[in-house]
Amino acid sequence: MRTQWVHQLRNCPDAEDVEVLAEEEGRPRQILARPRPGDDALVDGYVLQRVDAQAHTAVYTWVRTGAPETVTAYLLDLLAKVYPRGKAR
Repeated sequence: MRTQWVHQLRNCPDAEDVEVLAEEEGRPRQILARPRPGDDALVDGYVLQRVDAQAHTAVYTWVRTGAPETVTAYLLDLLAKVYPRGKAR
């Protein structure tokens, strides 16, 4: 069964907090990269801060903006440091 989650993306410079509805199975991901509104060449990278499973809400905090490859590499490196044994989703 697919569950609808509300993703709150916070603290991104020059952007208001955004709520995005997304359909996912299981818990939200530990890291998230989203295209930057108005600029197809950049993405914003976020890390998961907390999850409210009853309200189906995931709160993410912004960590970096840049080219997709750069942000993805940074997020994966950050994830490897936080979850060195591969327990993250």
